[in-house]
Amino acid sequence: MKSLERWSRTLFLLGGVVLVAYAVSLAAIGLMDMSSPRTIFGGAGFTLAFLGLFGLCSGLTDRSPQLAHAGSIFAVLGALGFTLAFVLGIAEFVGITSPAWVKVALLLNNVWTILGFLLVGITSLRTDAYPRSLGVLLFVPAVLFAANTTRIAFLGLWTPSWAPFLLGSLQAMTMLAIGYSLHDQSTPTEPAERPIDRTA
Repeated sequence: MKSLERWSRTLFLLGGVVLVAYAVSLAAIGLMDMSSPRTIFGGAGFTLAFLGLFGLCSGLTDRSPQLAHAGSIFAVLGALGFTLAFVLGIAEFVGITSPAWVKVALLLNNVWTILGFLLVGITSLRTDAYPRSLGVLLFVPAVLFAANTTRIAFLGLWTPSWAPFLLGSLQAMTMLAIGYSLHDQSTPTEPAERPIDRTA
């Protein structure tokens, strides 16, 4: 886990780049009525982001072990869920029909994203293990997923047609911003600067 922490910045940046392609694919579908392998890009991009989130949790274990471990669980579930989405996207791209239960299971990715990023963001702000700007940025993916889930529930997947592209673009920019915020933060601050939160 510690070794993955060193890769968090790279993973978030790579995830952001892939999610740029995801946003473009959403624009192709929603705005230009073109076919596009959006699930492949989305699955790959968010898998990379969740691996980066898992790495960040290792920098929080000394400060708030229980919250950090809970965040790690959601990060792993998110990485597995979006890996499944990536595989499903490839299967659909080559013409293989996936079982209905697989698509239903993918709905849980909304839960892992909202709870995972919120929890790690809260833990980061409580412990000061990372810059406060990072803690705030970690809330953004959760808010965007919650907004998108609400939109789909009331309006439908592609209504309005520009919304998926906008939300996808914001997700991509957020992951890139998270990676950039880790530019000068190779390791968290020393634990001695703040007492360990044993009650968290």
